[in-house]
Amino acid sequence: MPVNRPTNSQKHQGGRHLVLAEALLRGIPSQLHGAATYVDVGPYLAQVMVAAQGAWMIADIDATTALTCERVILVDVTNGRRDFYIAEGADFRAGVRARHEAFLQQQGGTRPRNPTRSTQLSGPGISPSVATDGICC
Repeated sequence: MPVNRPTNSQKHQGGRHLVLAEALLRGIPSQLHGAATYVDVGPYLAQVMVAAQGAWMIADIDATTALTCERVILVDVTNGRRDFYIAEGADFRAGVRARHEAFLQQQGGTRPRNPTRSTQLSGPGISPSVATDGICC
């Protein structure tokens, strides 16, 4: 049987399941929450973001920073890695927004490769403060 490369969806779902496996192996109750993005780990609802090529990609800055989950779990599966990073949801979103605003400011207020996108500089950023405190919430 030929070996196929996993799709982006398969990589993301694999990352979600790795989060659950790690939590369960540490004795923390956990389960999938919904079909695509979230997991319940202990008492927390967490958004899972997976990096499979060395970086976490955020397609829609406004949608990402509008979320309200308590935790964000970043999973890096690049080249067989299994690294987990936990962040408080509000701190993560504030840090993402602040870095995005700083990037836009460096670019004159508009994204250089996608200037028609609605995301444009809109005032002072928030202090970037992303906390990571190891696996599990």
